Amino acid sequence: MEIYKKASKQKLRVQTKAGLLSVEQLWDLPVSQLDEIAVDLEKQYKSSGKKSFLDVDSKKDKLVKLKFDIVLDILQTKVEDNNKARKAAETKAKREKLLDLIAQKEEGELLNKSKRELERELKKLDE
Repeated sequence: MEIYKKASKQKLRVQTKAGLLSVEQLWDLPVSQLDEIAVDLEKQYKSSGKKSFLDVDSKKDKLVKLKFDIVLDILQTKVEDNNKARKAAETKAKREKLLDLIAQKEEGELLNKSKRELERELKKLDE
């Protein structure tokens, strides 16, 4: 959550095809577009300066890294949410299918009973 705190303090905006977007607006983008933005930000970060362990990251490097981290976090969260939703839909469909099969089996059992057995069951319901 620290990265979101930093982003809100800096009123962070990320360049996209649709223009500059706030962090909140990034959540509305499709996963494919977030992926493109993350790839672009990673390239920017890697090319933002020469590699040195002696030099402290510049302010520009830190800002690009912050943007990248946020976009990547949003992307990963959306992918996880999509996977959970897909699994839930699959589970629901399987559950419904099983319930339908159980109902068919019960109906088949009733069809195999004699008239007398069915009348006894009906009478039990009326009591």
